[in-house]
Amino acid sequence: MSRRVPELLSLDPVPTLRARVCAELSAQFDPARPIRFSRAPGRLDVMGGIADYTGSLVCEATLDRAAAVALQERDDHEVQIFSFNLYDEHQPFTFRMPLAALAEHSAEALRKEFNQPGRKWAGYLAGCLRVLHENGYIDLSDTNIKGLNLALYSTVPLGAGVSSSAAIEVATMMNLIEHFDLSSSPQRGEEGDAIHQTPITPLRVAAMCQSVENRIVGDPCGIMDQVSSCCGEAGSLLRMICQPHELLPALHLPSGIRVIGINSSVKHSVGGGMYGRTRCAAFMGHKIILDKMRDIGRAGGQTLDRDPMNGYLANLDPEDYKKLFRPYIPEYLTGAEFIAKHGDTIDAATRVEPDVNYHIQHAVDHHVLEARRVKLFVEFLEEAAAMNPADPDRKGVLDKAGHLMYASHLSYTNDAMLGADECDLLVKLVRDREPAGLYGAKITGGGSGGTVAILANASASADRAIAEIMAEYQSQTGKKPEAFLGSSPGAWQVRTMVS
Repeated sequence: MSRRVPELLSLDPVPTLRARVCAELSAQFDPARPIRFSRAPGRLDVMGGIADYTGSLVCEATLDRAAAVALQERDDHEVQIFSFNLYDEHQPFTFRMPLAALAEHSAEALRKEFNQPGRKWAGYLAGCLRVLHENGYIDLSDTNIKGLNLALYSTVPLGAGVSSSAAIEVATMMNLIEHFDLSSSPQRGEEGDAIHQTPITPLRVAAMCQSVENRIVGDPCGIMDQVSSCCGEAGSLLRMICQPHELLPALHLPSGIRVIGINSSVKHSVGGGMYGRTRCAAFMGHKIILDKMRDIGRAGGQTLDRDPMNGYLANLDPEDYKKLFRPYIPEYLTGAEFIAKHGDTIDAATRVEPDVNYHIQHAVDHHVLEARRVKLFVEFLEEAAAMNPADPDRKGVLDKAGHLMYASHLSYTNDAMLGADECDLLVKLVRDREPAGLYGAKITGGGSGGTVAILANASASADRAIAEIMAEYQSQTGKKPEAFLGSSPGAWQVRTMVS
C-alpha cells in the first residue's frame, strides 16, 4: 500500500522560512514574483557510518529536522545567498557572487574562496550551481541566464553528525533542478551543443551533491548522507550498498520498534583531521592488501590484472583478511614510508601526507569487520520483523541487533579512533537501562562527537528511560543533550513547490 506524502509547504521548516523571507527579505525577494521552496531532511546513521566510502551496506533513518531553501530569479547575472541560521548585526548572513565567476574559476580557487572566514556555509549552496555547470546541465557563462536569490533556513543542528551539510546540498540541488527544468533537459557537449538526454535520477542528485562537498567545499564525505537525505522514506531505514550507490528496498522496522538519536552537543566535522586520517588509512590498507594479493599471485605463477575487491574493503571476506592479509599490514606507518613502497591510493578525496603517522591496521580492522556487522544487523531486524511481537524469542533477536551496535561503537573508539568520551557515556547509560526497552546504541556518522543512535521500543517505559539518560548525561557533563525522535520523507518524495 502506498504511503501518503505530506505536502512540502506544510513540512517544517518550510513554513518558517516562507514567513521569514516575506518579513525580513522583502527588499530582496520581490513579493510579485513566484518563490520556489524545497526541503531535505537530516539523517540518523543507524549502522554503517564511515564504512560507506569502503563499500559497506549502510542503514540510515531520515529525521524530522530538515533544511529548507527558497529560490527566486533576479534581473542581473549574480547569485545572492542568505542564511537565517547565521546573523551579522541582526541581518541574515549574505554572500554574493557573479554566476560567471562560478563558471570561470577552478574548483580549487572556489574552495579557497569559500574557506574564507564566514563563507564556508555559502559553498554548499553556490557549489550546486557550479556542479550543475560542470556536468553540462546549465551554462553559467550564458548571460541570458538570470541571477538567483537563495535563502536558507535549517533545523538540522550543525556539528551533530546528522548531515546538516548534505541536507543543505540536497535541498538546494532539488530546487535548482526544478527551477531550470532539468529533469528532462538535454546535456550540452563540450562546445555547448546538446548531444543527448541525461535523465536526473535521485542517485544522480546525490552524486552531484557529494561532488559539491568533496570538490567545492573540500570535505571528504562519502555519498551515504546525500542519498539518505534525497531518497529516504519516513519511518523506515534506507539501505544502500555503497559501491558506489546501489539502493536496496527500504528496511521496515519490526512492529513496536524505533530508532532515535541523542545529540551529545559535542561538535564533530568530517573536515576534521582524524576523520580524514582514518579514511586515508583505510585506503592505504586497501593498497597494501592489493599489493600482497599480487605477490601471492606471482608466487603461484599468475598475474593479477584486476582488483578482486573491486576497489572496496567491504568485499574482502573477514576470515580471509585475518588469515592472509592482516599480518602484513603495519599497525602504524608514516605517509612517506607508504609512498616509497606502495605509491598512491585510489581515493580522490584524501591525500597521503608524508609526515603523518597513519593507524593503518586499526582502520582496516574497523572497515572490514563493520561491513559484516551491518549485514548481520539487517538479518536480525528482518528476523524480528517476521516474528509475532508477542513471541518471547523476539527480544533475544533484537538484543543481538543491539549488541552489534555496541560492537560498532567500540570499534569506532579503538580502531577508527573516532570516539568521544561523552558519546561513550551516552552508550553506557543506554546499556544500564536495557530492561526499560532499549536494545543497543552507537556513535554515528563521522564520530568524534555528534549523535548517538539508539534501537528502542516505542513504549512509555523507553520514553522514561530516554528522559532519564538525557538528564543524567547533562548532570555529569554540563552539556545539554537533544533528542531526535521524529522522521520525515526525503527530498525526492516531496520535490519542490512554487508559492
